[in-house]
Amino acid sequence: MEAHTVIKALEYVSQKLCRKGIHVHLIVAGDALSCLLFKSRPTTHSISILQASTLSPRSLSVLFDAVHRAQKKFGLANDWVNTELGRQVDSDYLDYVVHKSLLQNEIVFSSEGLTLVAVDLCFALKSKLESLTNKFTEKDIEDAVVLLRRLVVVYRGRPLTKGYIRMSYPRMEVSDQILLQLNKVYEWQYRTRGVAGVHDEYMEWRREGIVDWSFGFEELKREVSVCAPLEKGLYSWRDKPLPDTPYREDFAEIFAQQRVY
Repeated sequence: MEAHTVIKALEYVSQKLCRKGIHVHLIVAGDALSCLLFKSRPTTHSISILQASTLSPRSLSVLFDAVHRAQKKFGLANDWVNTELGRQVDSDYLDYVVHKSLLQNEIVFSSEGLTLVAVDLCFALKSKLESLTNKFTEKDIEDAVVLLRRLVVVYRGRPLTKGYIRMSYPRMEVSDQILLQLNKVYEWQYRTRGVAGVHDEYMEWRREGIVDWSFGFEELKREVSVCAPLEKGLYSWRDKPLPDTPYREDFAEIFAQQRVY
């Protein structure tokens, strides 16, 4: 689905809700963020949603009917709006993800009867990295770089540490190899680090031209694949998490002060 078609369909759903005196808040994740919020993709396959608060049976009925009518009107796929996000979020994290997403308040779409906000960006990044750990794709690494850039800007240009990434939603596993690849692509695009704490000595050698990236990275991948994690208590300062995200501040003001390229 192209972005302009998705927007028209969402406007249609919003109008149907508004006519019934209903306003629905939903949390959105997946490709829809890349397409509608970050504009890094021209299309999205679907919109994966999570209820920001429990909807009444009447509100759910009106919402489902409006989504179905929009699917017919604009020739969209049957699953153009789905609840896959709800199945992706661990039940133990659910309330926390909803809470952080609402505090973050990144508006993806807003109209009279419908508001969509982005899922907690830390969750979105960790979910994308977990997917990359299981199966690497170029599109997913590009999406991860976009998410990382957004978070780095929120943190006033400070790179995310390995410890911060690992401690955010710890049941989602991410390999050092993927973090290295993420930082490699991020550095190539933005000429600065996006991830700290993953084989920092090696990264410094590469930056100074002591080792060749293409050769060294293959060697490092083999090394990482056989290395056991450090015991608790042996992590360096680079593994310590960043302070909590400044959600109380207006995100729009932050991005107005420092433009994201």
